[in-house]
Amino acid sequence: MRSTFVAIAMSALLVATMATTALAGGAVRNPSAMILRQADLPGATYEAEADLDDYLRKPLQAAGLSGKAAQYLGVTFSQRKGSLKVSGVVLTVSSAAEARRVFTITKKARDAFLRSAGVRGWTTVSVPSYGNQQRARVSPPGNEGIAIAELIVRKNTAVWLLYVVLERRPKPPVSEVVSDLKRFAAKQQRRVGAG
Repeated sequence: MRSTFVAIAMSALLVATMATTALAGGAVRNPSAMILRQADLPGATYEAEADLDDYLRKPLQAAGLSGKAAQYLGVTFSQRKGSLKVSGVVLTVSSAAEARRVFTITKKARDAFLRSAGVRGWTTVSVPSYGNQQRARVSPPGNEGIAIAELIVRKNTAVWLLYVVLERRPKPPVSEVVSDLKRFAAKQQRRVGAG
């Protein structure tokens, strides 16, 4: 099931242009300036996308929220580390109140999306504070050797999602994928700034 999810997630994110897209319009900060860049993912194959995935866009639009979004995916492989996939989304809106709603809707949308992809068994993990609100969790590796960590953060008027997938055999320890999550979260936090 996890490998199906990874294939779905990668195909959904692999688009060759970097831009932003309006959820419904409005004067908000440009999230394409806030997403992780190629330089943040040394040696990675890097893509960024001009469109927000439907599983997030539809509930945000249904809630009447307007803003902008940008997303990215970086993939590396080494014999020692295995396959490391780092992806994320930054959403910006015009007020902290809207961002709180975006944060709540994003958590629910991620839960539904990952459940439908067969990713289960999440455990909350402790990470440093990266914003006003956040949720960090990990799905430990099974016999297939895929460990997944996810972090959703609201920082003022920005909401960002960071998703890290580490795959190798023998399976990686949970501590390693959490360490990768923290490493890229610190970079994402710097990019988002004050939100």
